[in-house]
Amino acid sequence: MFRDFFYEIGELFIEFFRKEEVWLLLLLIGLAGVVVVPLLSLTELLSTILRFLLATWWLWAFFVLIPIVNSLWLFWRQECFKRSIKFVLLELHMPRLIEKSPKAMEQVLQALHSLRNAAGDIREKYWDGEVTVWFTLEIVSFGGEIHFYVRGQKKQRNLIEAAFFSYYPDLEITEVEDYLDKLPQTVTELYARGMEMWGTEMLLEKEEVLPIKTYPAFEHEAEDKQFDPISVFLEVLSKLKGQEIVGIQFHIAPAAADWGKRWEGFLKELQKPPTTTIESGDEEKGSRTVTIARTPGQTDVLEAAEENLSKQAFDTLVRFIYLSPRETYYDSFARRGLVGAFNQYAALNLNSFRSNRHVGTRAQVWNWPHAYPKQRVEYRKQRLFLNYRKRDVPPETWWGKLITSYPKNLNFHSKRFKMTTEGLATLFHPPTAVVLTAPHMKRVESRKAGPPAGLAIFGGEEEIEKYR
Repeated sequence: MFRDFFYEIGELFIEFFRKEEVWLLLLLIGLAGVVVVPLLSLTELLSTILRFLLATWWLWAFFVLIPIVNSLWLFWRQECFKRSIKFVLLELHMPRLIEKSPKAMEQVLQALHSLRNAAGDIREKYWDGEVTVWFTLEIVSFGGEIHFYVRGQKKQRNLIEAAFFSYYPDLEITEVEDYLDKLPQTVTELYARGMEMWGTEMLLEKEEVLPIKTYPAFEHEAEDKQFDPISVFLEVLSKLKGQEIVGIQFHIAPAAADWGKRWEGFLKELQKPPTTTIESGDEEKGSRTVTIARTPGQTDVLEAAEENLSKQAFDTLVRFIYLSPRETYYDSFARRGLVGAFNQYAALNLNSFRSNRHVGTRAQVWNWPHAYPKQRVEYRKQRLFLNYRKRDVPPETWWGKLITSYPKNLNFHSKRFKMTTEGLATLFHPPTAVVLTAPHMKRVESRKAGPPAGLAIFGGEEEIEKYR
């Protein structure tokens, strides 16, 4: 009953301001004020304004408070919706040989994108708190042994498996216990076990309309010149010692199909032909503008941006942590090794990755706000470790981010960005045949075959006895 009441009120409110007569009335009231104000003296004007504000304070309080209440309400309902989601963690067991390029993974991501959900009306948005549910792609190394995981909604497990089996029929997918349950639950417990941690999140260096260097740039017609960019990550992750752990998470939420609309102006600027100004000769005064041909580099940027906008995209958050016993802890391994592995995707004329230094667990006195660097690092470790364990994404509302902030650690720095299926397939895909993974990854040694034709599916004991 309550939900129906608020639903009807909301629909009436929206419908009320859709009427042209309402806006015309507001315009006439504004014009009346413009006409009346010059006729009053300054004292009368101030007195009139004061009386007006005192008489209508409740209205202005409403306009000030309604955005705050709206933001807080949405945050609460969205958090309730997130807690109601039941997830399942699936491990990908790689076959002995994968001859398919990352293009197959791009098709898998297209299939996952089709599972997108979003609030369709005011009830789903303001009462159910529905947000687009995200998938998590993970690459985790336990002392050099590498595992691939996919997390999604439990009710969509069959659809997720179908998406992978459609393009990787030899892949094995099993539901596994969450490895995070075996790790320390807090940073305090981490310290108690004699371990240290380092972590950060990654951001795009430039506008998200510009792509990173993707897998087609690593491919070549000659077989001996083929290269799989994921091999760099596997090499770094395979170098871990004993009890060291590195986990890389790609949180991806399917974005709306019209995600590229906000970049139409940016694209139009790229499409404008370059010009130059030429000064006239001695006899003629002035100058004239002349159109010149684009350079090959400018053409490449325009083509790459247009192609990037033609693909489906995901709201993406890249996060990783490095856990190690204090005896073997070496933060440069993650700070330079892992972050450096992202440099292979850099295209200087297009886009690249950079570490989000406001989230990373490293702060110096010369970094803003230039105070309490050790305390700020501890707060960052706690937030990053908690977010990694919960596989959480940042709140969508401003007040939600404020509520989840601390005095020395504001929660406004963790950011998501749009990345297309091609870019994500470059970052995460089953290693191809050109990658040497043994002995760092367990492979499925045998190939599974389907059941023989004519196998009885329904029937009693009599039918089953025929096949014994």
